[in-house]
Amino acid sequence: MDQETGRAMPRSHARTKSNTSVGSNNTSRPRHNRSKSSKKLDSIYSDEATVAFIKRTLCAQQLAGTEGNRARNISKPLSESLPPLTSSNQVDLQLYALISIIIKDFVQAWYSRITPDQDFTDQVVHIIAHCTRALEQRIRAVGLEALLLDELPELVNVHVTAYRTAYSTSHTSLLVADPREIYHAINPHPALSPVPFEPESLASLDQAENEAVWRQLLIQGVLSHLLPPEDLSNPPLKVLVTEIFSELIIGRGVCGNICEGWFIWDIVTKLLALLRPPESDVPQQPPASPNRLEKFGLLADDSDDGDETPIVTRRTPMDTLSGVFWQAMQYAFLAFTTIRMLLTALSDAASLPPRANSKEELTHVDLDDGGSIRQQSTHDSTTRPILGMSLWSCCSHLLSLDLQMPWLTTMGAYIQWLLICRSWKVGYTNSRLDRLLSYHIRTKMLDPTRLPGILLLARTNMFPNNSLGPGRVPPTPEEALELRTKCADAILAALPPIIVKQVFAHRGEEEVQRQVEDMLDAFGDAYLNKHLVVGIVDLVVVKLFPELTEQSISAVLKRNDSGEEVRV
Repeated sequence: MDQETGRAMPRSHARTKSNTSVGSNNTSRPRHNRSKSSKKLDSIYSDEATVAFIKRTLCAQQLAGTEGNRARNISKPLSESLPPLTSSNQVDLQLYALISIIIKDFVQAWYSRITPDQDFTDQVVHIIAHCTRALEQRIRAVGLEALLLDELPELVNVHVTAYRTAYSTSHTSLLVADPREIYHAINPHPALSPVPFEPESLASLDQAENEAVWRQLLIQGVLSHLLPPEDLSNPPLKVLVTEIFSELIIGRGVCGNICEGWFIWDIVTKLLALLRPPESDVPQQPPASPNRLEKFGLLADDSDDGDETPIVTRRTPMDTLSGVFWQAMQYAFLAFTTIRMLLTALSDAASLPPRANSKEELTHVDLDDGGSIRQQSTHDSTTRPILGMSLWSCCSHLLSLDLQMPWLTTMGAYIQWLLICRSWKVGYTNSRLDRLLSYHIRTKMLDPTRLPGILLLARTNMFPNNSLGPGRVPPTPEEALELRTKCADAILAALPPIIVKQVFAHRGEEEVQRQVEDMLDAFGDAYLNKHLVVGIVDLVVVKLFPELTEQSISAVLKRNDSGEEVRV
């Protein structure tokens, strides 16, 4: 990737460098260096080290005093020393680690020079805790299934479509057009205007200023619904919390390295490794013991012998018929087992509760003349079924199935229509199949126990060694291509082999690798990725704070006691 412009390199040149860099890097890294670095990371990011780091940063006043009080405060649980952020202690641990990094490098770096008093820091922590608890209540009222499986994939779909249109138009047009300008015309956003062609140009400075104004307006509108009136009337605290959220969390974190292509590829690789079960949990088969027939020499030796001529056996028609018969029996048994498991799962799904997106959705049961249920709930007509969400079309679009195998895309759309829109409505909202899919998504994909690991992954990538510091050094173009290759390998390893075989049929391993890397090229330009990230932030904020869609942020900011409008 070009470090100055953030654009993806030509694909032919990229693949040549990728193949050479991977081999050289693998041969130059000894194993003991990796083990030492992993032990160092474990010592820094372990739970005990994280708790000690949080107490040193946020509980310094409690640790001061006599030896007895200090010993008691050190051994005191973190939940008794600091206010709770959420309903999970593990999530609170990772969130407090992020807050400690921000407070240490952004607040205490200048506030400790003025006074050693910790009251100001405690007030900031209490305000953040109030905001996180209010956010958790709003998150519980949001339909996460629709957000993650329908609305966010739709944004990715729009991004990929605009990217491919921009680059295909720039190559086929007789006039020279920049792909960034074409993409911004297709998918505009006021915070990303004008298009920055050069890093230090006037357009780049104007775009950075517009982005900063957007962040300030967004955070001030959010805080006006989260903070109590007494905190809103405290300008220093409000300004400080606004700067922390807008500049550090959104500006430096969300709209910073996260928009880089190499960062996205690295995060996808690590997330797939996090979701995959560890190798230690997979039971290892013991070495096969020698068969009793082999022990007594009653089986022929299959080992290759170069001195002997291999014996060619001729298959009789009876052998061929026997092989076909046993293969047909295997397929029949597999089909019977699959159908039995599906019917059992569908019968068990009858006891699952119906889906609901929010607490405002009420259930109404009406009976017709025959006494049967006419309408089960008011949200059946608005909640999209799992099979009808945008996730499936997004995956098809990412893999370019609509261009390479249009017959497969058409067949999938027809089967989807049959399952949802036909008279029997097997996959309609709150059908047995829909409730079964929703149950497995909520219990496996949306498992809240995965959130601490994701937050730890974000902390290790955004704040190495628990400090803002210079951050991660951007990789060279060769290293960025290596990250893209690793991401493609992780995606292929995460897919079931039967899906890889059917989707990439009649293709070699190199061609499959190239196709997945071409798919990842859609996330190679940092400026284009920022459109996607900014769109995701806007969508999440609107879902959490639907009040912002009913009135402008400037009207929301008039909630202060003086009645004066707060300007950015």
